[in-house]
Amino acid sequence: MTASFHLCVTHSPLVTRVFEAVVRRNEIPTTSIGYLSRRGTLFAGRGFPMDDVSDQLDLAYRKLDRKGYRAAQQRLDEAIRSLCGGSTFEAYVPHLNKMLYQEVIGHPLCAGYSFLEEGCTSMTWDSRRNARITGYKLLRDKLRHFWIRPRYQLTRPMFDPTLPHYRSAFAISRLAFRGITGRVDVCPYLPPLPPGNPPGRIFLILDSSYLHQGLLWQNYEDAIVGVLREGAPHACELLVKFHFADPKSAERYQSLLARLGSYGFPSIQKLPGDFEIERNLTAADLLVFGTTSLGYYMTLAGCRSRCFAERIQGFRIDDWIARGDMPEDFPTVVGSGSG
Repeated sequence: MTASFHLCVTHSPLVTRVFEAVVRRNEIPTTSIGYLSRRGTLFAGRGFPMDDVSDQLDLAYRKLDRKGYRAAQQRLDEAIRSLCGGSTFEAYVPHLNKMLYQEVIGHPLCAGYSFLEEGCTSMTWDSRRNARITGYKLLRDKLRHFWIRPRYQLTRPMFDPTLPHYRSAFAISRLAFRGITGRVDVCPYLPPLPPGNPPGRIFLILDSSYLHQGLLWQNYEDAIVGVLREGAPHACELLVKFHFADPKSAERYQSLLARLGSYGFPSIQKLPGDFEIERNLTAADLLVFGTTSLGYYMTLAGCRSRCFAERIQGFRIDDWIARGDMPEDFPTVVGSGSG
């Protein structure tokens, strides 16, 4: 029997949206929902940000600081008990062997736990069970575990459906959690995008492929300019968001301005790094993107989209799919969702 309280552990707007789809599917009352969040992720309703607790757990464990670990564990316990009123709860967590997540599913009040799709690694869960663990790492972890006595286990795979209180794995893409016990497709229950006001806006999302994947910025920029000149509705405001890891975003934005300024956009603005695209898109807007999974997932959610990945000189989609950097149905999904 499931518990009456439902606790979502989220570290991205995507995870939150998947949980919201679960809520709609299972008709969970909003009064019985709580959130624990990481990475500064916003949540609607009752909840607590857990970045500091998560960091404290990780640091105390590495430093064999039993007192520090107990203090962080107590703060987590207090947050959980405050949310669920001391009753048992159902936990919904993204993947990863994160100590915070394992502390939640191992909590004495946790009656059951389920996984929420959180990105492309949800599609390769069976090949990413654990990083390579050497004998030295195992011995070191056993010593730490003996001293700290956490609920965390180093060798527990990030997707572990073997514990007695495992429930389900909730997916919104066709490829997520393939072969895992209890897989449930909740894509039809994703909350609809708000209607917005025509003609809408254009959100241009820049990923990190020219920083970390060997693509050249000039080729990346050429692809952006090409798709916006040829296919974008120029009566719309253009909002540009750079990847947070780009140290040259200011000068690259100026380069884009110089090349796009004469093409009829009434306004071109650079969005702040903490702007959450997923919470601001409407059905009237157009999302323009390259290789980011955000574009893939927002297209699944019903967003109008246009992808410029195949315009980037030096980009080969088959290579990206083969090494697991892009889902195999990426071309189909973003193609069918083009606006």
